[in-house]
Amino acid sequence: MTKYWLISCVLLCTACVSVPKKLELPENTNAVNFLNAKSADVIGQKARWGGVIAAVKNNADNTMLEIVSFPLTANLRPKKGDETAGRFRLYFNGLLDPVIYKEGRSITAVGTVSSLEDGTIGEHKYSFPVLKDSSVHLWKKIQRVDVSLIQQPYHYYNDPYFWSGSHTRNNRPIIIRSSSPTSSNKQSTKSNEQSSRKR
Repeated sequence: MTKYWLISCVLLCTACVSVPKKLELPENTNAVNFLNAKSADVIGQKARWGGVIAAVKNNADNTMLEIVSFPLTANLRPKKGDETAGRFRLYFNGLLDPVIYKEGRSITAVGTVSSLEDGTIGEHKYSFPVLKDSSVHLWKKIQRVDVSLIQQPYHYYNDPYFWSGSHTRNNRPIIIRSSSPTSSNKQSTKSNEQSSRKR
């Protein structure tokens, strides 16, 4: 039993750190950290940055995404928080549909660092680091479901077959639902009360 648990844990951990192929970089690649993105020394080098889409612009021959930068997790998904190191722009050679690549979606991109571009965030002037010739990975939305269940009680320690491994029990969850009394029950209750009063 312990053996199967260990194998399951190893497989689960492996799945958690899997990296999308389009985001892989050759070994020994010294990818530019976003914190150094505005340095002139990094132009022409490879970088892998991620964050949340803030704006989309479809040009004649490419698509520009403006990204709010966030640090990446072990599997390269952006880890959103209340602080950011800034914004950057990435250019994809082709069309990225703004209905799919819309504001608020998480992406990670691999590309080549280019010269800074001057722009604005609202009315605030801002110099954007730029990634060109980018490979873009759009992350699926994470949906969390909170289900409250009450488990059926069991006592494995009194079951000799459980320890021998020749028999297993399925612990089936029981969902507790509250229900109001039916109309027939209400009527019977009223009739009982009336009869008791007559007596």
